[in-house]
Amino acid sequence: MSDRIRSASASHAEFTRAVNDELAKFERSEREFRKRDRDERAKRLQLPVEKYDAEDWRMRKLSSPLHRT
Repeated sequence: MSDRIRSASASHAEFTRAVNDELAKFERSEREFRKRDRDERAKRLQLPVEKYDAEDWRMRKLSSPLHRT
């Protein structure tokens, strides 16, 4: 392999590594932002922050004062 091809391959690998690192950093900050945003909206709407499965959520809806008949 010539030096020019080896150099191009190395710089491409470095670029790819840098892009992957930046993408991972962005995804991490995006997840943190979404979590903060979700928690703030839940607090503003006075909703519980815990996660419920579908069965538990249906049970809570039926017993809530807004859904009583």
